[in-house]
Amino acid sequence: MKKLLFLLLLPVCACAFGKDVLLDTMQSELNRNFNILKQQDPPVYYMSYYVVDGTSYYIAATLGDIIFNDFSRTRKLNVDARAGSRKLDNTHEFKDSNEDTLTLATYNIPLEDNTAALKNVFWRVTQDEAKKAQDQFLKVKTNSAVKADNADKSDDFSAPVKPVSFYSPVKPREIDTANMQAQLRQYSALVKDYPFVLESRFVFSADTNNRYIVTSEGSNVVEGGALVRLSYTITTRNEDGMTLERTNSYDGFDVSDLPAEEAVKAQIKKDLETLKILRDAPAVEPFTGPVILKNRASGVFFHEILGHRVEGHRQKSESFGQTFTQKVGQVVVSPILTVQDNPTLSRFNGVPLRGYYQYDDDGVKSENVNIIQNGVLKNFLMGRSPIKNFPYSNGHGRKDLGSRTVSRMGNTIVSAQNPVSFEKLKLMLKDEIKKQKKPYGLIIDDISGGFTMIDRSNPQSFKVKPLLVYRVYADGRPDEIVRGVDIVGTPLASFGKVTAAADDPAVFNGTCGAESGWVPVSAISPSVLLSELEVEKVQKTAQRLPILPNPAGGK
Repeated sequence: MKKLLFLLLLPVCACAFGKDVLLDTMQSELNRNFNILKQQDPPVYYMSYYVVDGTSYYIAATLGDIIFNDFSRTRKLNVDARAGSRKLDNTHEFKDSNEDTLTLATYNIPLEDNTAALKNVFWRVTQDEAKKAQDQFLKVKTNSAVKADNADKSDDFSAPVKPVSFYSPVKPREIDTANMQAQLRQYSALVKDYPFVLESRFVFSADTNNRYIVTSEGSNVVEGGALVRLSYTITTRNEDGMTLERTNSYDGFDVSDLPAEEAVKAQIKKDLETLKILRDAPAVEPFTGPVILKNRASGVFFHEILGHRVEGHRQKSESFGQTFTQKVGQVVVSPILTVQDNPTLSRFNGVPLRGYYQYDDDGVKSENVNIIQNGVLKNFLMGRSPIKNFPYSNGHGRKDLGSRTVSRMGNTIVSAQNPVSFEKLKLMLKDEIKKQKKPYGLIIDDISGGFTMIDRSNPQSFKVKPLLVYRVYADGRPDEIVRGVDIVGTPLASFGKVTAAADDPAVFNGTCGAESGWVPVSAISPSVLLSELEVEKVQKTAQRLPILPNPAGGK
């Protein structure tokens, strides 16, 4: 594949600080404004400026033609002003209220390095956000005075961190959009020979974001990141109204990380043939029995079901289920499993990881966190919101524009003791089918995503949405593609059912949404065998197949 995007990492050097007008302006304005605001009543005891200077390419095609070809350049600002004290501030959780303490206003700032124009925006915005913080703090004080105390009485914000200075922006160069359009036309045109396809979209995106973070504690961090993605979604529906799809994505830091054109075309054709089989495949009835989660599907499973429950801030908030809050030092998953979250890792076996970053969105150095060791819970993912026995950040405070940081996953890595080959794991599945006297077992080959309910007001359950499932028989019959399966369950019951794993770890790259917005993440996991997992029927539409013939024609 021709290299369409070249990313130049600017050198890290002390002299660079004096040449970055945006950074210099952010530092000088924060210091000037904070010196005044910290003396107010109530005081603004902490403040940070967070700017994302980004460029974005988005090109999309369907059936051989381009439907989007967009480029954008933006600079956007969030101001995080904390009023009160570290013990109790304006971000404190309201009891029995819908007050939102996590959302921040997002402001456009000048694209050019015009110092006067930049200063004017920071001046106006800081006044507005400081006043909001002070007003919110007064509401917090009232709410805290009349509501019951939390079981965890940790401070709202951790002790000051040692200031850091880090400068590593990324400079994007132009993309050969004509070349990329030509590739997308070729990829999307392959669908023309499959008239049962209702909708398809083939997308190339390239985002380069430089995060600027300056804090009243003296930290200044500029970290650049580039993410490139080639993806597609192909959708059909069968006669009983069930929507079926095949999706795929390829991720990298540079276009050179993407696979060769012929490899992409071969995978598209394979997915189209699989989709044709899925349309006529039998639907699975609700079932509980032995299941293999293939490696990438297993990664999504652990991200959704385990990862969100070990994010530190959830252990303090009494609105969450706190599944693992009191279980540090106890076995919480199968003893064969170890789980880490390591955002310092940029690649795994050569595959780029979207969850890589050197400093989190609080400006704290990222760390490899050993969450679970041989089934025993050891640690939580921590941002600047301390919890009982875990007072410090381990570099997992993350956010999207428009939100305050909370603890989030980066690169979640699952490993297992005594792994076997996938062929051996499949034999173990068949043995389990016989042992339980089940008519069959399942292999979950591909998963699109899922969700987990973590609010205390809801059942502590999850649903994961497979895209490709095989029914496996123990009597020698060939594997059979089936459809209509959703995985459901509860975490404490499900994690203990993992009995074995294969020696085939693989990467799932995605984007995770939670209360601090959408952030890029990765999950690495081997294929795992669960002695028991529950599946239920998927929701169907009431729509019939199109009456009019597809104009694409084809065979």
